Amino acid sequence: MTDPTMMSSSELTALYRRGEVTPLDVAEAALAVVSGPLDALNGVSSFDAGLTMQAARASADRWKMGTPLGPLDGVPISFKDSFHIGGLPRWHGTACHPGTVSGADSLPVVRAREAGMIPTCKTSMPDFAMIMSGLSSQHGVIRNAWDHGTSPGGSSSGAGPSVVLGGAAVALGTDMVGSVRLPAALSGLASIKPTQGRIAYDPPGSYRSAGPMARCVEDVSRTLAALGRFSHRDFVSLEGRFVPEEAPERLDGKRIALWRRADWGDAPDDPSSVAVEMAAAVLANLGAELVEIEDLAAEPDDYMAIHWNMLYVGAPDYFGLDAEARGRIHPAIGTMYDRLLGQSAIRAAGMIRRINAAAIRIAEQLDPFDYVLSPALPVRSFPAELTCPDPALGAASHQAFACWFNQIGWPAATVPVHQPEDGGVPVSVQIAGKRFDDTGVLGVVSRLESLRGFDIQWPEARA
Repeated sequence: MTDPTMMSSSELTALYRRGEVTPLDVAEAALAVVSGPLDALNGVSSFDAGLTMQAARASADRWKMGTPLGPLDGVPISFKDSFHIGGLPRWHGTACHPGTVSGADSLPVVRAREAGMIPTCKTSMPDFAMIMSGLSSQHGVIRNAWDHGTSPGGSSSGAGPSVVLGGAAVALGTDMVGSVRLPAALSGLASIKPTQGRIAYDPPGSYRSAGPMARCVEDVSRTLAALGRFSHRDFVSLEGRFVPEEAPERLDGKRIALWRRADWGDAPDDPSSVAVEMAAAVLANLGAELVEIEDLAAEPDDYMAIHWNMLYVGAPDYFGLDAEARGRIHPAIGTMYDRLLGQSAIRAAGMIRRINAAAIRIAEQLDPFDYVLSPALPVRSFPAELTCPDPALGAASHQAFACWFNQIGWPAATVPVHQPEDGGVPVSVQIAGKRFDDTGVLGVVSRLESLRGFDIQWPEARA
């Protein structure tokens, strides 16, 4: 039988229903990955085997009684360290924090438990989620499961390896400018940053979305259905709940903007460009009309405004600490924060105004289109010790294709479509769509997944 830690949610629950495997078996196997190969990559923030097995035992009892909570009951899930899980410490990626044990679950964790999912661990992340690579003063250099010399991306850094190696079937991260989609793509996983507010979050915020990544689009969609529900605790959450639908057979009548290259940041490498061309051909064959756009209507200073605004958002967390605690931050991230010193509130307000103006231009530019096809990020991989592919371009140089869909609130998903001959991590593309059309976006990436013509050969877990 296939290793149950590498099975999809539908495969797992079919075995649970027949009594051939139990959630206890799967949780125990996942914990072996968490405490061994995943921890060796510095991908684990914390875990408690007792709490995991307690949840697995309850799930096993429900399946035995024929009363599962739903199609994800007993499916293992990991959570980025930014989420609170009652009984586990929260570092937020940084040694500046003492790792205080959380007294209660964050709202997305509550939703996952209500669906019967089994939290296996909290995954590591960079300090304060301020960069999109795996550098953390608390956890060290976080590494990619496909190639230990390369970065898993960020800021949901340990999330990708947790799924690739089998420590979880699904990982939940957070995405402010690409922090779910970039690490998912660097690990060959499917993912979605849903419409802002689709997954109720605490504390509420319009700049951040929780989002799942998994080995297949179906598991991403199922997880969004479980977690994508309204809550009064999040005053910007969307009414109702997300209901998945079957992917369409054809895309006739759909207009798709083909965005090959951004003038700001890293230039797309050959594998990323090939992936986009392959996806474009598939979508055209499905009947979609593809219209090339030269670039989004954003200027270099608009991208830098996003960079500064991220730092503004995190500044109270850092500068609210005493000098001794601040001294423990990762040097690269501390240097970024220090550049805020001497900046005025007027400058910060101006940056937000610039972002909003650019977002309006981009929303108007993309209004004629149903979807946007682009690279997920411009490179297939980069060294684990770097903040980004080319530090000379700035720590956010690989976010260009991702960041504006947060600003305009559109859902954006990634899916692997191209397997280069070297057999390493497959290369992903991104599909974005209009607000509230999470179903349509997932339908498009599902069709790309089903027509890509190869099965992913996941790397073996090794310590």
